[in-house]
Amino acid sequence: MELLSITLYLVGAVSGLLYYYLRRKFAYWSDRNVPYVSGSLPMGSFNGMGSKKHFVEIMTPVYEQYKKTHTTVGMFLCVNPLLLATDLDFVKQVLVKNFNSFHDRGMFFNERDDPLASHMFSIEGERWRFLRNKLSPTFSSGKIKYMFLTVREIGLEFSDSFEPYLEQKKPVDVSAQAAMFTCDVIGSCAFGLNCNALKDGSTKLLDLADKIFHPRPLQMVWMLLLISFRELAVKLRLKQTPADVESYFVDVVRKTVEHREKNNITRPDFLQLLMRLKNKGTVDENEEDSNETITMNEVIAQAFLFFFAGFETSSKALSFALFELAINPEIQEKTREEVQRTLAKYDGLITYEALKDMTYVEQVVNESLRKYAPVGQIVRIANEPHRVRSPDFTLEKGTMVMIPVHSIHHDAEIYPDPSRFDPDRFTPEAIGGRHSHSFLPFGDGPRNCIGMRFALLEVKFGIAQLLSRLRFSVNEQTQVPLRYDPKGNVASALGGIWLNVERV
Repeated sequence: MELLSITLYLVGAVSGLLYYYLRRKFAYWSDRNVPYVSGSLPMGSFNGMGSKKHFVEIMTPVYEQYKKTHTTVGMFLCVNPLLLATDLDFVKQVLVKNFNSFHDRGMFFNERDDPLASHMFSIEGERWRFLRNKLSPTFSSGKIKYMFLTVREIGLEFSDSFEPYLEQKKPVDVSAQAAMFTCDVIGSCAFGLNCNALKDGSTKLLDLADKIFHPRPLQMVWMLLLISFRELAVKLRLKQTPADVESYFVDVVRKTVEHREKNNITRPDFLQLLMRLKNKGTVDENEEDSNETITMNEVIAQAFLFFFAGFETSSKALSFALFELAINPEIQEKTREEVQRTLAKYDGLITYEALKDMTYVEQVVNESLRKYAPVGQIVRIANEPHRVRSPDFTLEKGTMVMIPVHSIHHDAEIYPDPSRFDPDRFTPEAIGGRHSHSFLPFGDGPRNCIGMRFALLEVKFGIAQLLSRLRFSVNEQTQVPLRYDPKGNVASALGGIWLNVERV
């Protein structure tokens, strides 16, 4: 009886302390007189994310409610305070003007125990600056132009992969086809690997990518907990990367590097540049060797980032663009006419220069990125206290700031009738008439997407390659209007994007 009493007392004491802790945590914004969305366990202000709603579907109503009255609004990620930006001038401050106060993303990384998560997207401070400066030349116009030859070779396999659907008159899930195309492109351009996803209909890398970009609800909660309590998570030696993903990817990269170094093999790809940075401290052959090199684990981490981030976001951008072209046949025809007109000037060949001349294709891509931004939010951490106006308070060091990209892209005051697909929103005149930070599919400022130009080239090429040969229309299997898959870390159409296809 005495033991039971002690147990009940301890349970009551612990429950009381937990209640007080949570009450104080969730009172954070009210204590500072900042308007806020209330929070509760386990996901704070984002309960239902990953099971009932996609991340952006939770943020957009909050953005719409407060954008006219406040530059920011408080939310909670698990129990931690998060500040949602609702004003484009404040967005510009965070990403560009006051970048030194917001130079980190606040993502989880554990270099000792989880090497694949310790890549340039996540790491912080001087190590990030070092890698960014060293790797930026990797995506110069010259190097991208050289890698484009590989993109064009795989492009023939891409258009040929539609032949079975043409012959059998069956609809095709273009989101799956686009994923196989970008997987083959990135696999070759990054590592010199022949993934053969288009030929085989799948590949091990695609299966692993599905684990990363479509986590189960419990995995999503785990990822948020790692971000929310990352210092503790690192001390406990916790990991974000699934064990089978790490094992496969580490093995592939290590063996490829060892094989090249042992046999003195060089290839014009991203991995070769990382190897040079590991051995010489520079990616440029014309530069003198440097003592500042990177480790093998850092080589693997950057390769992991380039592959998975590069192929998934590009494939989604391409598949959403094809959907909009299919459901808007007049825009599809206008786009095809530009492709055919441009190809006539370049002897029927899609060259690097030909793609640069396809300005309407670029408008189509940009409008697709507006409507379906692959990553619907940008996150930054306050690296030092920062004064915020309206409401007037001091943002504490370590507080997360979130920029709702999807919400901004669907703001009717910026883009009238935002659900309508209109490439003319991206003529030079239309762009000049909007706020500089009203279009953010790749972020902005010193920490924007380093592979942006390569991704745009890949998507433009995919559209030009297919439209020059094929015509698309929407199949009844596609859910119209499209709905986002709640489980997707990036924008994904629930049920796929099924299109009818015929020869031009």
